Amino acid sequence: MTIGNCSVTAGCYMKKLCALFLADNWLWMVAPIAVCALLAVWIDVRFVIVALMVLFIVLPMILSLLYFYYGFSPEARWSIMEKQADIDPEGITLTFTDERMKKHAIRWDDVRYIIEKDDVVMLMLKGRQYTCLMFPASVIDPDVAQALRQFTAQTH
Repeated sequence: MTIGNCSVTAGCYMKKLCALFLADNWLWMVAPIAVCALLAVWIDVRFVIVALMVLFIVLPMILSLLYFYYGFSPEARWSIMEKQADIDPEGITLTFTDERMKKHAIRWDDVRYIIEKDDVVMLMLKGRQYTCLMFPASVIDPDVAQALRQFTAQTH
């Protein structure tokens, strides 16, 4: 099976990745702000300033680290570059339209699971926690989606 020429935008890639990160780590982001708000009510109003510093300085810095750590990864480049994907029982072979990029093969053993969102299909890869290969959902027809699920299920 072949997925025709496709790519996702860099903004879409990071938006979906940040959504995954925030869904997993929202408690660690909200807890310091909530603690500072409670301390502001009970002890001193100046803790509101600390809560605002956490909200407007610390949290954006954490998200910027996420951007640099995952946004410059090879998988991010594979997702945003124009490519054609060939799916077979061995894995997925990515052929890029840019001649400077080499073909790249991803084995099914390297795919942990698949997340299907409204507008993208994310193949979560082994390695770092939020490493993924992203395809637009518009190029994944139901037969290809079924094959992706089947190949991933066979290897796990």
